[in-house]
Amino acid sequence: MVTITVSYSYLNNTRSNRPLFNPLSLKSEYENKIKQYKLNRQYVFIVDYALHSGKKRMYVLDISNNKIIKKMMVAHGKKSETKTGYATEFSNVPESNKSSLGFAIVNQRAYSNWGIHIKYWLDGISPTNSNMRKRIMVLHSYRWVPSYETYPFPIVTSLGCIMVSKKDMYFLDQLIKKQKNKKILMFIRA
Repeated sequence: MVTITVSYSYLNNTRSNRPLFNPLSLKSEYENKIKQYKLNRQYVFIVDYALHSGKKRMYVLDISNNKIIKKMMVAHGKKSETKTGYATEFSNVPESNKSSLGFAIVNQRAYSNWGIHIKYWLDGISPTNSNMRKRIMVLHSYRWVPSYETYPFPIVTSLGCIMVSKKDMYFLDQLIKKQKNKKILMFIRA
């Protein structure tokens, strides 16, 4: 079993010794993955677990226009933290209840028991998240994930899924449904 552990600075709400992440800084890498996997060419979803869970740390990027069109709250796996609001451990192991890092594809839409009853299957394409489908890690909503920042207070945790507010899931679902190519690249980092 491989576990990745990171440390954080509580002064700037992010991992220590690193500047705040610019989600648009990896545009060429996103474009390479999009081309390689024949994904949607306009949007990329980014999850930045380097930030406290009480901060908006999921981004919808419009890479065609080089801008962030939406920021939202997102939960991390309950075993990825120790009640600090910071995700510090990540895993690719089934039933670890930890979040996974790396590139993934937002794939098929399906029924969910949670939130607005919609989920999107996630397929990991990095060695650090290749078991996402096997782990039943999906993008879904949950009523206890707020759509507003709660920092310094942490939000609820998931069993490893990418879990957003009902309002934000509705936004994501509407965005994806309007696309001709509904397979969207997701990058999860810490």
